[in-house]
Amino acid sequence: MSIDAQGVVRAFVKAADAGHQRTAGEVRKPTIIVSRTMGSGGDAVARALGVRLGLDVYGAEILDAVAHQAQVDKTLMASLNEYAVTPADAWLYSTVFAKNVSRDDYLNHLVATVCGLDRLGGIILGRGAYIILENRPALRVRITGSVDACARRVAEEDGIAFEAARDKVRDSNHKRGKFVWDLFHRRLNDPTNFDVVVNTDRLTAMEPAVDLIVGMLRATGMDKRPAAT
Repeated sequence: MSIDAQGVVRAFVKAADAGHQRTAGEVRKPTIIVSRTMGSGGDAVARALGVRLGLDVYGAEILDAVAHQAQVDKTLMASLNEYAVTPADAWLYSTVFAKNVSRDDYLNHLVATVCGLDRLGGIILGRGAYIILENRPALRVRITGSVDACARRVAEEDGIAFEAARDKVRDSNHKRGKFVWDLFHRRLNDPTNFDVVVNTDRLTAMEPAVDLIVGMLRATGMDKRPAAT
């Protein structure tokens, strides 16, 4: 599904308007967070999940675009902040931000954006969303694999030498881990951060991973969330 930052903003406005008209027992779309290693097939899994469940997929570039836009759009920022002031989010501001974590505008807007996307429902890729939504009923998924297995996929997809692909995967792993540590002081590869961890080393197709995630979503009841008010 093709999504742009303006489309996300319009969706926020629509969701806010609909929030005043929700009825008891109404069910909203689930939120699935997919954290992935380069070359693990995580992007393919997210796209397939989106098709299977009828959910939009929000990549890191969308989160960045909305967060950066919020820095210069006071109206949008005010709307986003409405999504990030629930008691369940208080831990993030009082605990995480207090641990010598960067408190620049981007991080604040990123948190508000992710919380807003949770209200809409969908599949969120990367940007520490699994930490931001830790206390919300979102399914947190990690798609990973060994460096060599991931490098073989990258080499084939990008048409580069295996050694170059391996360096690329290692560099990506380092940068993604550093992003999470610098902003949230958490380890990216800690399996206790996730509800589902899938090692794709032995998979030649991603459909079994999709089946597993859908099964977990339904088993936990996160496919039927009450509408946000």
